[in-house]
Amino acid sequence: MLWDYILVGGGLSASVLSNRLHALAPTAKILVIEAGANANNDQTIITFNSTNLVGGEYDWKYKTVPQTGLGGRNVSLPQGKALGGGTVINSGTWTRGDRYDFDLWGSLVGDQRWSYHGLLPYFKATEAAPSGVTPNQHGKNGPLIVQSVISTNREFPLRSKALESWTSLGVDWLPFGDANAGDPKGVGDYFQNRNREKREISSAVFPQNGVTVVTETMVSKVLLNTHAGKPQATGVRLVNGTEIRGREIILSAGAIRTPQLLMLSGIGPREELQKHQIPVIVESPEVGKNLADHGFFGTLWHVKDPSSGNAIGSNNPLFKEPQYSWGPAVDFTVSVSVDDKVGLAQAIERDEEGIKLVVAFAGSNATVIGRDILDGEVGAEGFSEVLTPESSDEYITARISAGLATSFHPMGTAAMGRVTDTSLRVYGVSGLRVVDASVFPVVISAHLQVAIYGLAYQGADIISADFK
Repeated sequence: MLWDYILVGGGLSASVLSNRLHALAPTAKILVIEAGANANNDQTIITFNSTNLVGGEYDWKYKTVPQTGLGGRNVSLPQGKALGGGTVINSGTWTRGDRYDFDLWGSLVGDQRWSYHGLLPYFKATEAAPSGVTPNQHGKNGPLIVQSVISTNREFPLRSKALESWTSLGVDWLPFGDANAGDPKGVGDYFQNRNREKREISSAVFPQNGVTVVTETMVSKVLLNTHAGKPQATGVRLVNGTEIRGREIILSAGAIRTPQLLMLSGIGPREELQKHQIPVIVESPEVGKNLADHGFFGTLWHVKDPSSGNAIGSNNPLFKEPQYSWGPAVDFTVSVSVDDKVGLAQAIERDEEGIKLVVAFAGSNATVIGRDILDGEVGAEGFSEVLTPESSDEYITARISAGLATSFHPMGTAAMGRVTDTSLRVYGVSGLRVVDASVFPVVISAHLQVAIYGLAYQGADIISADFK
């Protein structure tokens, strides 16, 4: 059988893309090949408090190579291994990011379809946002239910004091409390794409009716032939040797697996392919380069009065109300401006004013939280000091180096304008596209799922327009 579209990977982007392609080109024969299982009906992962998530059966359990800026540590890099990809194991945090990032994307590639204005209709099409958000910036009828702390009546006891404390540091409440309206710099309500306590897995929210889905099946490479002197993708080979033919191959395997598949297929940097005795079919120096992620650095703080009922785990009866188990103990999304994005070592040296701001919020007399509620940082293993407003830059750098983790948001390894064109076609090959976070040519300053939903939604419009 000759498929019209073969999607390699069945994660977030593939779920949306295959669903929308079927809607836009209903006669197209679409095949999705996913390495993981179908977890759509697995009740062990459906709630926020589920334990079968990061590190469980639906996680690839990747680790980075030793990081020189982090004392040679290997950092865990969880990635979803199931239909729905990361939406099977993520926190469900719903952040759109700053319009600047998307406008920079559109400007870099010379195509305003990828600017904030160009992507906004697709952002809106995906979501059913709560009431009270910024007019004209949100969708109300999309398939993804988006809920906020306010809309779920899940305000935590320190909410007002935390907001007062941020304001005293010059970080103000955003209009409508909406950090998802293109300018998140300030304090906004925390948003999740959850239906009360239930996880929204992309492959369930965007059902695969009319699409053929094969799970627990690995693809080893894209098959390439030469047509009119140019390489052409004609199908895929599975790890068991089976070959499947298709008119168009779409890689949606994520920012780790997509560049790997490109290189295994002979598309990538010449020196890397030759090192592994892979024939160079298309020299594409940027494949696998430009990997970016969001770092994560957490701190814990003592409470002055544990009996106050402010802390999670206290006897406050508020926490026994069901909605308090629907998501993390978070009230706000807080964003501030930082210096230009740089390499890891330089970023650690600049971190981020960010750590100092957290310490000023939680551990100084400048805020009501620091003065009256908290009683100093808990500290970290191996350090005799704790974070205070007097901490030196050298100590903060050492703490970051010892404690920085990943937010498991890899992106950029098949960047648009370097590896693909603005219609998501891989340079130098016909019949081959990439639709996942690896095409992001800039770092999106947010959890990636909103941007990926928008990418895949628009990608379906672009790809289906060429369907014959």
